[in-house]
Amino acid sequence: MEITLGSEEVAAGVAVRVSVRLTGRELNRLFLSGDTLIQLPLEGAVPGDDAAPFPRTSIFLSELAGSGEGFTRVFADAAAAAAFEAEVRRQLETALEAP
Repeated sequence: MEITLGSEEVAAGVAVRVSVRLTGRELNRLFLSGDTLIQLPLEGAVPGDDAAPFPRTSIFLSELAGSGEGFTRVFADAAAAAAFEAEVRRQLETALEAP
């Protein structure tokens, strides 16, 4: 699994982008064992411009891997962005481990 987490300063704060690329073997394993739900922490996040009534709190690993642009969330400060990155990375690194 190739995990890419990056942050950059934007007008509203710090944007964190998460993307994942899975090999064919990893995709097969994911679908055979059941898709993994990745939690997307909201602490310190600023409201998005996507007009959604509620911010997204989770995403399936297969959806994240299938998205060419990944997932982006904006945070008010660098500390909240770093905490989000650490939590999402931890979940992704263990997502395909055997139960």
